[in-house]
Amino acid sequence: MTYHALGQALESDAALAELIDQHGQADAYNISYVLAYRGEADRAFEWLDKAVQYKDPGLAQIPTQIEFTNIHDDPRWLPFLESIGKSPAQLDTIQFKVTRPE
Repeated sequence: MTYHALGQALESDAALAELIDQHGQADAYNISYVLAYRGEADRAFEWLDKAVQYKDPGLAQIPTQIEFTNIHDDPRWLPFLESIGKSPAQLDTIQFKVTRPE
């Protein structure tokens, strides 16, 4: 992501390829947010699907990850969140009851 932000495309591509090659299944969620950050929506959604398939625990963080901002306007974003139970509407239904100790 740093190489991408610095405009160093070759280095960014090489680092991403290494991440995919060495940690593809273990880090599917991380790969998806790198791709989203880079603006590669199609590949990001492919890796999000893999993250679901691999039951990647990182998916629990998806509603708050700013790295996905680049794909929030993609028509696949909300349906994906809904499919994993993390859409804003689904999260709004969670009720919290916090009681203060006496």
